[in-house]
Parts: sequence; C-alpha cells; structure tokens
Amino acid sequence: MNTYSTPAYGSGSSGGDIGGSGYQSCMQMCAASYGAPTMASSVWSSPPATTTAAGGSGGMTHTVIVAPTQGILRYVPFAINASVGDTVTFVWNANNHTVTKSSQLAICNKTSDMPFASGEQNKSFVFTQKINDTNTTFFYCGTPGHCQKGMFGIINPPNAVTGSNATVSSMMPVMASNSSNMTAMVQYTQMVTANNTVAANWGGNIDMSGMPASSYQNMLENVLYMRTFLAANPEILSADGAINLSSAGTTPLIIPKDITVAATNSSTGSTSSGSPTSGSPTAGAGSSSSPSPALKGGARGLGSSSILVSVAAASLAFVL
Repeated sequence: MNTYSTPAYGSGSSGGDIGGSGYQSCMQMCAASYGAPTMASSVWSSPPATTTAAGGSGGMTHTVIVAPTQGILRYVPFAINASVGDTVTFVWNANNHTVTKSSQLAICNKTSDMPFASGEQNKSFVFTQKINDTNTTFFYCGTPGHCQKGMFGIINPPNAVTGSNATVSSMMPVMASNSSNMTAMVQYTQMVTANNTVAANWGGNIDMSGMPASSYQNMLENVLYMRTFLAANPEILSADGAINLSSAGTTPLIIPKDITVAATNSSTGSTSSGSPTSGSPTAGAGSSSSPSPALKGGARGLGSSSILVSVAAASLAFVL
C-alpha cells in the first residue's frame, strides 16, 4: 500500500455519518451559499510507481501534491513529519509552480542554506528530496505572487509545548476575534469537520512563535484548507492520522475550493446558517491542549484540541 504519514491529532472517527437526514438538510443549506457539491473536474491521480511506502534506503516516502488543481495555491499536505532517510516526493497537479526551499524568517525568499529548487514546472512533474536531518524546513512556490498568497509548506514543523499561547489553536481564535474574514473561515471549517475529529484538529499544535507575524494569516489559512480537504476525503484519513492515497487513481479525490471563498461569501452576505456576521469573534472561553499522539515511523505529532467554536451541523458541500 502507498501509505505516508502526516500529522496525527486527537482521536475519534475519521469519517462520520454522511448519509442521515441531518446531513442532507445541511447539504441543502450550504449548497445555497457555496454551490452544490460535485466531483472536481481536475483530480490528483495516483503517485508514480516509484512512490512507495518504503524508500530505497528503508525510509518512508511522503507525497506532497503541488497545487491540487489549477488556481488553488496550496501544497497538500501543508505540513509533514519526516525522519532522516525518508524521501519527500512532490507531484505537480497544476501548471506553473515551483518547490523552492525558503528561510523561516523570510518564507517567500530562497535560502542559501543547502538550497533546493525544482524550477517552474507543469502538471505531472515529479520532484524528490531526501531528508538528511529533522530540522524545520520551509518551502514555497517561486512563481511570482504565489507565495504571497499562501503557497508554502513545512517539513517537520516545530511542535509547541503544552500550554503555549503560540500554537495554531491558540492563535486562531485571537486572529478571528480581530478579523471577520478569519472568523468566517474558522466557523466554516469547524462546520465541515464537525463529524471528523482528526481532520478538525489537524495542525493545531504547530508552534508559530518563530515565524514572522506577516505569515500568520497565510499559515492559518493553510491549516484550515487542509482540514477541509481531509473532511472532504475521509477515506484517505485513518483514525491515527495516517493518510493513504493508494486508491486516488481509481477513486478520485474531492478537491475543496480554497478556504478564502468562505470569507469572500461571508463579506458579500452569501453565508450559510451559523456563519458569522462582520466582526463576530469565534473565540470561546478558551482552548485546551491535549498530548499529541505519536505518528508512524517516529515522526512528531502536531495535534491539539479543536478551536472552541459552536456550530450546528457538518457538511462537505464546499467543493468544486
């Protein structure tokens, strides 16, 4: 099986009841705002035959999709944990993108510290990198304007200590309390992941303290998009946080629209029930952390408790 490990968070079912009357009611409600769910016209096909669970030297291979479809400037998964000897395989699913190593303090700038760069490539291109240490490594798309819109990713993101106020989970409600756009994105994500605890907690314990403040917004948007992606494709996510893309070639993945669409629809008044009004904070009474379970292969966990946002129902309607 072509299984690769990604951040594992929380516990509970990776799926949820998606066939009951409550779900159908929510689907109708959300379809009115975001459009009826359809299968994405551009889906990611299965990895090349050389991408296997075990690398050539005994390490794991971690697959990262470079832009899940044309126009969505994201890497999927946004963050991965890899051990020394592992291989990261980047698979392009859209045109005109790069994978370029960057500096943590200047995420959209190429680093001179053991740099790697794929050059601008198109759909179906494959680029691999061997993991020689477990230091946090940032990479970004060097196509002009793409990184500034949030197209960057992390290998071995730092994990915050319990109680830190610099985690994704801690920072998200703070930023939402000052931004109606972030409020809309957080509440929408909480709605679509309500029946999927693992997806809802994805990336919550990543430590943001060493990142420039200018990157906070894009950092949180990337985490939120990953949560909607996992909720839209629960079959690839196991209860322990492992992702299995081996069936992607025969069972196409649903590719959600970018998370920023939720904010856009909110600002124009086209929101589903439970969406915030302008200036309405999502922060609840607080956020508590829970220990992160270990990942397969010894990789660090990135889990945390979910943001305390009250939503009424779950939906997978936020798709192309």
